[in-house]
Amino acid sequence: MKTFNIGIIGDGTVAQTHIRALSFLDNVHIAAVCDVKSPEKINIPDGAVYYSDYKKMIEEQKLDAVHICLPHYLHLPVASYCASKHVPVLCEKPVAMNYREVEEMEGLQDKYGVTVAVCLQNRWNNTFRTLQSVVESGKDGRLTGLKAVALWARDQAYYDRAPWRGRMEYAGGGCLINQAVHTLDQVLLLGGKAKSVKGIVTNVLDLDIEVEDSSVSEVVFENGVRALIMASNANTVNSTIELEAVFENAVYTIKDYKLYRAPADDTLAKSVIAEDELMPGAKSYYGAGHKVLIKDFYDYLSGDGGRVVSVKEAGTVIKLIDTIREAGRWCICALGWRELSSS
Repeated sequence: MKTFNIGIIGDGTVAQTHIRALSFLDNVHIAAVCDVKSPEKINIPDGAVYYSDYKKMIEEQKLDAVHICLPHYLHLPVASYCASKHVPVLCEKPVAMNYREVEEMEGLQDKYGVTVAVCLQNRWNNTFRTLQSVVESGKDGRLTGLKAVALWARDQAYYDRAPWRGRMEYAGGGCLINQAVHTLDQVLLLGGKAKSVKGIVTNVLDLDIEVEDSSVSEVVFENGVRALIMASNANTVNSTIELEAVFENAVYTIKDYKLYRAPADDTLAKSVIAEDELMPGAKSYYGAGHKVLIKDFYDYLSGDGGRVVSVKEAGTVIKLIDTIREAGRWCICALGWRELSSS
C-alpha cells in the first residue's frame, strides 16, 4: 500500500473535518499544517510541522498531496502554486469564486500533469447515491421535477468572525456559493444539462454584508425536468437539506439524512429506503461524505480505482451560480420592477 505524506493548508472549521477523515486512513500521514494564525491557536496533529507560509511548506516538505481548506479567494492562487510544484491538490468547495476562475484552474492538471480534485462530499452520501441509481434505472418512471431547500442560520457574528465571508471580492457570493453549493451540485447531477435559469438573489436580513443571504431560482433542463431551488441563511436554525425528486410513479425525498419513497398516488405513505452515515465529532450537516471522498482521493492517487471530482465537474455548479446571479438581477416587487444591486 502506497503511503502519503501530506500537508493541510488552512486550519479553520472544515480542516478539522479533513483531519478526522484522515485519521481513518493508515497510509496517510499529516506531515505539515499551514495557517497564518500562531501555532498555539490552531490544531496541529501529532508529528506535523507548523508553517505560516504555504510556499515555504511546499519547499521544505516532500509532500505527496495537499488539502486546501482556505477562504474562497485563495483557492485558485494556492492550487496554482501547489500544482506548479507537482503536488496533487484536494481543494475544499467551492472550487473557485466564479466561472472565469474555474476555467483558469481547469488547465492546471494538463499544464503540470498533477491531480487537482474538489471536495463535493455530498455526492458520496448513501441517500444521494441511492437516489441517483433510481434515476438511472428508470424503475419508477421518468424524473419530472426536483425541489431543493437549503435553509440555514447565519447572523452578523458569523460574518464578523471571518469578515471575508461577507465580501464579494473574497467570498464570491453568500448562501449560494457557501452554503447551498452542495445542494445545487446534486440538483445538476440528477437533472442533467440545464436549458434555462430564472432567479431572485437578494437579502432578507439587515446584515452588514455585500453577499446575498437568500435566493429562489428555477432551472429547466433539456430533458424537461424542472427544478425549484430555495436557499437562505435567514432561517432561525440550520435545517437539514431537503431534496425531493418527483417521478411518474413515485416521489423520493432526502430529509434528515434519510431517503424516503412514497407512491405517486399516496405521497404520505413514505418508507425509508436509505440512510446516511454521520461522522462522529463533525457537524451533522457535513455527513460522512468527507471520509469516503478523501479515501477515494488517495485510492485514485494510488491507482487503486478511487474516483475524484475534477475541476471541470465542480465548475458546472459555479457556472449555474453565476447564471442564477445574472438572472437574479431583477425581481418583481409589490411596487413593480426594481433592479437588485450586485450584492
